Amino acid sequence: MCRMLAFTSETPRDIAPYLAHLARLSVHGNLVDRWEKRSGGNHPDGWGVSFREEGETRLLRSGEPAAADPSLARVRGRADRFLGHVRYASDTETVNAANSHPFLVRGIALAHNGTFRGRIGEEAGRRKVSDTLVFLESLAERWTERSSAGLCEALSRMLGDAELVGAFSAANMLIAAGEAVFALRKYRKDEGYYTLFLRAEPGLAIAASEPLDDSPGWRPLANGELVDLRLPSPLSLFLSSPG
Repeated sequence: MCRMLAFTSETPRDIAPYLAHLARLSVHGNLVDRWEKRSGGNHPDGWGVSFREEGETRLLRSGEPAAADPSLARVRGRADRFLGHVRYASDTETVNAANSHPFLVRGIALAHNGTFRGRIGEEAGRRKVSDTLVFLESLAERWTERSSAGLCEALSRMLGDAELVGAFSAANMLIAAGEAVFALRKYRKDEGYYTLFLRAEPGLAIAASEPLDDSPGWRPLANGELVDLRLPSPLSLFLSSPG
């Protein structure tokens, strides 16, 4: 269970405000009623960011709580593409930088909110790695046409394959590849938790698990909606999978 955010910008912008949002979500991110709030924050189990600075992708991850980790406060940069993620790990997971999101495989960065079962979950258990990493490795092989339509088709096939992903809780994802950042909302349960919101304005598009402020323009993504955040007009596609 996680909180995450991403942005695309026509010009590079300071990432410090978005790091501050991550720290806030680590402490105060929304939980469903049956989940116990933790003394160290609602999502304290590691953080990670991936951002494109001067054409190069940087990946930084930590197993420490975002709000209390001094290494987060030392991150500096200006980016036109950004992904951030904070975790609420299951009791069976060891919290460390290696299983913090986002993961990076073959030039694709991916952050995920939810849990996969099926063959992906089984492989993750055997290898003692995150199920999200195993999913990304498979996606990198299947997403051969690096376009919005190609990604929509690959995700539709994968999430519609019950043997591959099982009865997954949710597949809310932020995906960055090259010039593009995508946001997907796909859930099976806990609609009030597995949320993803979009706000687009001239020169900037933001996707986040929760609205980052009270400004107008935030809208919730529909279940199965995949948004290409590229400017000037983010494009919505819809997965065809029955999952």
